[in-house]
Amino acid sequence: MKNLIALFSLLCLSAAAFAASDEVVLRTDYYQNGNLKYAGYAMIHPEAGEIPHGYWQYFHPNGFLKSAGYFKEGYKCKTWTNFFENGSVESYGPYSKGMKDGRWHLFYKNGAKMAEGKFSDNLAKGTWTYWHTNGVLETEGDFKEGKRVGKRVYYDARGNKLWYGRFVDDEKEGEWRLDGKDKTTVATYKGGVLMGQREEIYYPNGDIKEKIESEVIFGQLTGSQIKTVYAEDEVMASQGLLFNGTPYGVWRYYENGKLEQKEMGGVPETLQQHRRSLAEAQAAASRRAAAAAQNKDQNLDPMANIRESQEPFQYGPRKFEVIMQPPTQMEMTVTTDSGRSIDLNENNYDVTKQNPRSFEALRQMAARAREQKAAEEMSEEMKEEE
Repeated sequence: MKNLIALFSLLCLSAAAFAASDEVVLRTDYYQNGNLKYAGYAMIHPEAGEIPHGYWQYFHPNGFLKSAGYFKEGYKCKTWTNFFENGSVESYGPYSKGMKDGRWHLFYKNGAKMAEGKFSDNLAKGTWTYWHTNGVLETEGDFKEGKRVGKRVYYDARGNKLWYGRFVDDEKEGEWRLDGKDKTTVATYKGGVLMGQREEIYYPNGDIKEKIESEVIFGQLTGSQIKTVYAEDEVMASQGLLFNGTPYGVWRYYENGKLEQKEMGGVPETLQQHRRSLAEAQAAASRRAAAAAQNKDQNLDPMANIRESQEPFQYGPRKFEVIMQPPTQMEMTVTTDSGRSIDLNENNYDVTKQNPRSFEALRQMAARAREQKAAEEMSEEMKEEE
């Protein structure tokens, strides 16, 4: 508790010092190929060093813009736009205090819309909609605190209905169905783990023709199935085991009410090996889970979990990544080469069209700074030689 109080006191003092600072610097860096890596404004903080505050641009190694947007006192804010290496938009949406907050739009590399929905504190919320690259709906469903919840239906790129079912806390639950023209596949889940799967094939009149039930071990299909065939009067005609489509074991045939049996061979060695490997993997996972639980119980530091999961901030001299509790709004301006005064806190949501300082201006300033540094280094070398 004392550590948290001390850290909170330091944070408050740092915030006060940060609010008093008004020095703004332009920061740039380059890839080894000479292309600009990033360019943006930072404030000088007496404790944390340089704090991003103002407009920032990040670039791919090939020179194309990677992302662009504003920082406010170390936080991402307003709308940020992200780009693929080919220059097309990957996503854009608003931030609040460094967290995604509001409606976001996501795209494929070919420019087609991929998804749209809202975030709150970096977690998806409400209804999200997804599309295929050709613009056909893929799925639409709800999120709660970043987790999928409720019913969801998936469609292929032609608009045909695929799997549909229900999510609970981001896990598939209950029956998920895939309806075809003359057959239905049903997969049953519990807590996101596959518990069973069956396929039903129908006659034109709707009566069941075949039922194929798949073996599931620890959530995995083994390739073994029980196949039951029915006559058109819904009377069982035959039943037996399959492994990857090949019969094995004892098959039963019914004809005129009489039962006949036929031996189709023993359990395939491949199936036996698969079953053993699944059992071993499950046993290993159980041992790891038990060891993790034991280590957690033996942790005698009562503050460990609090520090890990509940601290509302990160603090330290991490360049361009420091996150702080935001101090009060500051009046912060810079002057461009043309003498224009720009407010870094200005509400500007279209960062790709209304840059407070254009990329070309940033590039020229950075190039001049780099040339000046090279000249200074050369001058120092010449003095040493003399």
